[in-house]
Amino acid sequence: MALQFIMGGSGAGKTRLLYERLIEESIKRPKQQFVVIVPEQFSMQAQKEVVSLHPRRGTMNIDIMSFERLAYRVFDELNVRLPAVLDDMGKSMVLRKVAAGRKKELRLFGSHLDKSGFIGELKSMMSEFFQYGITGEALKEMAEGTQSAMLRQKLSDMSELYEGFREYTKDRFIAKEEILDILCRVIPRSELIKDSVVTLDGYTGFTPVQYRLLELLLTYCRQVTVTITMNPEENPYREKPIQHLFHLSSHTVCRLTDLAASSGAGRTEDILLKGDCPRFRESPELSKIERELFRYGRRGEQKEGKQKEGKRKEEKQNQTGCGAPNRKSGLIFHQAENPIREIQFVCAQIERLVKKEGYRYRDIAVVTGALSDYSGELTRQFQENKIPCFLDSKKNILGNPMVELLRASMETLTEDFSYESVFRYLKTGMAVEDVEKLSRLENYVKALGIRGYKRWNSRWERVYRDGELLNLDELNEFREQIVAPFRPLREVFSDRSSSVREMTAALVHFLEEIHAEEKLGEWEKRFSEMGEAELEKEYSQIYGLVMELFDRVAALLGDEVVSRREYAQILDAGFEEIKVGLIPAVVDRVVAGDLTRTRLSHIKALFFVGVNDGIVPSAVRRGGILTEAERRLLKEKGVELAPTAREEGFLERLYLYLVMTKPSDTLFLTWSQTSAAGKGLRPSSLIGQVKSLFPELTETRSDEFEEAAWSLPAGRRALIGGLRERSGSSSQPKF
Repeated sequence: MALQFIMGGSGAGKTRLLYERLIEESIKRPKQQFVVIVPEQFSMQAQKEVVSLHPRRGTMNIDIMSFERLAYRVFDELNVRLPAVLDDMGKSMVLRKVAAGRKKELRLFGSHLDKSGFIGELKSMMSEFFQYGITGEALKEMAEGTQSAMLRQKLSDMSELYEGFREYTKDRFIAKEEILDILCRVIPRSELIKDSVVTLDGYTGFTPVQYRLLELLLTYCRQVTVTITMNPEENPYREKPIQHLFHLSSHTVCRLTDLAASSGAGRTEDILLKGDCPRFRESPELSKIERELFRYGRRGEQKEGKQKEGKRKEEKQNQTGCGAPNRKSGLIFHQAENPIREIQFVCAQIERLVKKEGYRYRDIAVVTGALSDYSGELTRQFQENKIPCFLDSKKNILGNPMVELLRASMETLTEDFSYESVFRYLKTGMAVEDVEKLSRLENYVKALGIRGYKRWNSRWERVYRDGELLNLDELNEFREQIVAPFRPLREVFSDRSSSVREMTAALVHFLEEIHAEEKLGEWEKRFSEMGEAELEKEYSQIYGLVMELFDRVAALLGDEVVSRREYAQILDAGFEEIKVGLIPAVVDRVVAGDLTRTRLSHIKALFFVGVNDGIVPSAVRRGGILTEAERRLLKEKGVELAPTAREEGFLERLYLYLVMTKPSDTLFLTWSQTSAAGKGLRPSSLIGQVKSLFPELTETRSDEFEEAAWSLPAGRRALIGGLRERSGSSSQPKF
């Protein structure tokens, strides 16, 4: 029972040292159980790294998992039977049902339930309460103890929803955030954990329930080792103010130290990795960024240390030749006219690194603070340049034709075959395929004002002016083809006693009638032939995801009786939560992702694109159920919730520091002068902060002829442009 920290800055070698020591100990003690806990999205990379470092290329007594995987491992060991686990989709659907049933009691929220995204906000707030251990009774106490009328009503409504949620899910379901709470109750009985060696790597901080679990691990494990990203020379054992770069790291150290003392765990001597970071051995610029970026309180120390730093740099230059004029810079600023030109520069530089510098595509990564804005252009240009790329993001399926078809069909039923709902359904591309017939049908419906199921379900005999040549037999046959699948669906949805299970079964039958799965398969083949790998994978998953949603709806709300409109809203809540995730198609590929989600490892060159004001640092857009003032008020009363916008702003600097110190060779910081819509943009304040560390560096500008030397599409554009210029001028030195 002992706690140990491994501390060092980004790139100091904490993870490698941890894994090497772990492997060494696991070989010496083959019967000892070693557990490595990492964030969920990092688990596969950690497994790969441990296996590659292990001399036997195996990890027989080393388990690598996330907190959630650890919970399921312990549950299996102890034969703990869990109720069905509700993910975000399940919580949204249950909340929609509970909120509809208690609408009258929700004095503040009742009028907002039908607004787009509101149920999602309620779900996020409920998840936050679960994660931070706040109960319904605590919400009532908070509501009674606050003087703000608005906050009191919000907490009162949330308490009502919390009780309704608990009442509905009791003994049947648990929220995903409650898994660790259950683990805390049963872990004292686990033989897997007792006397094991546990290490935690890759975390910037922990939630309250994770701290509770760590306290139990400190009580029952032989040793707990935690890696902390922080300069060990800055007194890590004293908690830093919130504006300090390593505030969260120092808070983690102090909190875990207190937990170790309260649980009776001892302390093993910490490992402090001081000095220059090995990752930046060949890049003095990146080494300087790691040492000085966002270190506002150390300006005096930095001034005093300039002479020492100059000597150290001069010695390095003499040893490695870094001072040679032709040495590549480890930091490059680039200003582009717009995002299109920005990504063109990125593609050309990637090709240069691969063709000239001998890089592999997997040595390169692209990150941005606005992945939703850049993802389309990144995908298009990478495909155009034939650069293998993995876009590390999850795509919402609301825009998929099959989801749109389902939502439109539900609207057609609830709006009784209104013109807008019917043609929304028909124009999804999945209901009918004959575009010419559909056009004639729409003209006929518009001309004669056909509305309502009764008109659509009866034969059309009338002819509008100038439509005498219209083939009514053909048109009626087409109408029958459209209406036929709706008849059994409408019959079930018109019966007020129909349960959710019966409605769901009717929808599945409806999809079978219109051959939705076969049509998606045809589109999947079409995208495969076009080389659209991303769309091909999306369309291959979508039918299964929708069927999985239907299964969950039937399992969660099967015997409930709801109206057509309520059922449509429940489905919408589920659709909003479904995200399509892709896995990398090849190993040798460029990874493109965002600042916080994407986990990068062993990167030589990093392109940080979109470093514009309002994107980096990101504009404060928290919103949500509770305002910032209300969160601060609750925090003053000792209620621990997710970080406020101000705290997130300081935390974002830590993420920026971690991202910018990922590459070992070169960091490219790029920004645009205008947006894709032509609106003027300013460079981020981050650019000024980094430039203040390197006043001798200037930004580069786009050079189409230099890009043309490396990128085939850029070369084609330059050639066409040159020929166009030459046709208007006889003297052209470039040709």
